[in-house]
Amino acid sequence: MRETAHSEQADATRTQRVFHKPTSLATTDERLARMWALTPSQRLEEARQGRLTLAEMLRWASRAPHEVPLVNNEFFFISALAE
Repeated sequence: MRETAHSEQADATRTQRVFHKPTSLATTDERLARMWALTPSQRLEEARQGRLTLAEMLRWASRAPHEVPLVNNEFFFISALAE
């Protein structure tokens, strides 16, 4: 039973590390410029850490859809927000 509780806790922690739920549609030109200065893998890590707003991720997906991972044929941040 202890193993199950540990597994559930590990799953919860993993989910938190994978994606935080930023729902703000606010951004600034400065934040967008900073985001575009990142490499694709750095943008993904910023998104996973919850450092990009929804507005920024939508701009990213609009400008470089090939960079944004898909989950069930949706951009990963959309499927994460639906959970």
